[in-house]
Amino acid sequence: MIAANGPFRARWDPTDLTRRLCFALGIARQAVERLATNGYKNAEVPANNVRPEKVICETAILLYAASAASHHADVSAAIGTVAGLLIPHARSTRMLLGVCLEPSLALDYAEAHICLSRLGYQDRQFDELLRQSRNAQAGFGRERVPHRVLEQRWIDGIWMESISGGGERKPSPALLSVLNQPIDVLGGSREDIYAFTHALMYVRDFNIRPRRLPRARSVILAEAEAVFARCLDEDDYDLGGEVLMAWPLTGASWNEAAAFGFRVLARVEEKTGHLPAPSTQQQRLDKLEGEARHDYWLATAYHTIYVMGLLCAAALYPGRAPPVRIPRQAAPPRGAADMILRFLDADGRSPHWRQLFDEIPPSERDALARFLLNIALCRKVRRREFGAVHELLRIGYASGLADIPAASQCAEMLERLAMFEHISGVSRADLKQPPTPG
Repeated sequence: MIAANGPFRARWDPTDLTRRLCFALGIARQAVERLATNGYKNAEVPANNVRPEKVICETAILLYAASAASHHADVSAAIGTVAGLLIPHARSTRMLLGVCLEPSLALDYAEAHICLSRLGYQDRQFDELLRQSRNAQAGFGRERVPHRVLEQRWIDGIWMESISGGGERKPSPALLSVLNQPIDVLGGSREDIYAFTHALMYVRDFNIRPRRLPRARSVILAEAEAVFARCLDEDDYDLGGEVLMAWPLTGASWNEAAAFGFRVLARVEEKTGHLPAPSTQQQRLDKLEGEARHDYWLATAYHTIYVMGLLCAAALYPGRAPPVRIPRQAAPPRGAADMILRFLDADGRSPHWRQLFDEIPPSERDALARFLLNIALCRKVRRREFGAVHELLRIGYASGLADIPAASQCAEMLERLAMFEHISGVSRADLKQPPTPG
């Protein structure tokens, strides 16, 4: 997996990244063949249902993102194969009717068509119907959250480029998105992190025609590191893989946490054969056989496999591959990692990253002290162990590791808790469980 890049640094072998991307494109072929017509329905667990439009759209986005690596012959061939299968679904009567009848959702129905058009597979009749729908009175008559506004602006821009070969780029609405606001790295929901990752993808256009970020890259990446540490600690590779794209999409050097995180994802993919999805229930899978088993696995796992493909496509952009070894951009005091690790091991948990952490050299473990502090602070806040939070902040400040959003947000939280105790008369030590809304 090593490729030389100068005398002192080795980056991940592009052949390995290409292999992983082609695996995702191979799964995309299966997803189109088996799910793009009727989707997937599970009467026992409706949450596992997958609409065909979702499969079609996400497959087209994967092809679009992979096109940044189409200078690799294997990737180019795989894109062509999947695109040929996808075209009839992207431009089906069902999609055309959606564009026709629901003008405020026209770009949603046309997203796969537009991605394919940008790849060179054009259809002018579909474009004409889409143009009429976009010009309709109700063409913009739907309220959307900021990252969805970004998505609409992104896909509209791709469409304009595909039909005119360029043209004026409208101002980005990124200033209204979560990219322009400090994210709640401690208590934010999974949906908040999803909004963060998708806004970043749309603003950076998968490295094809990236726009400027609304805040300093270093600030956004500090927040990305915090939420990535949280995802990795929860074995959430679906969302964690999306967050990890922040480094290759912004052109930043992979820092210690990001480099280690990619190694964890690559190791898990190698051991399990694919990046596991949180929606795939092994007990349910074990009860199924034959095509029913495969369709359940494909419907629940394809999205996370696509995420690994998107990540590898971004990493294949020139100069964006992760390093093989953990960099030491800021060396913390020796032993800081071990001090923080004691707080984590006290929980008795054993996420996947922990095994790989034990296998790396001591110098690389020391370099990951800030990553460990992010995890430890998040864990202790969620467990309402505020005494441990205070002690971790003390270690962080003494070790020069506390210049991170998780630390500053924890410090603010402890100040608020002091006021809470004064007002309510309730000790923070008694707050063992999160309050129940409503």
